[in-house]
Amino acid sequence: MKPNKKNLRTINIHQLSTYSEEVLQNQRQKIKRKAALLKAMMLEGIDQTEVILTYQDQVELKKMKTRVIATEDDSVILPLGLILPIHCILDVEFLHS
Repeated sequence: MKPNKKNLRTINIHQLSTYSEEVLQNQRQKIKRKAALLKAMMLEGIDQTEVILTYQDQVELKKMKTRVIATEDDSVILPLGLILPIHCILDVEFLHS
């Protein structure tokens, strides 16, 4: 069954709560995450590539299909000015078009 607009859940930007501790266990995983976020940012600048970010909030793991507008040392900037701390991101999945 394909999702339609009525089935899609939207994220309330003002109510986004994230996990306060680092979700990855070792330095190698952190480097891979940072490299994937930089790649997502560069591809967004070329052709508005979307990715699926898996992140931990205060309650559960969540997935968000989005674009990475910019990445900083400790956070990423998503469309509409949404800021997501890097330490709560578990995975960056690239969508193939």
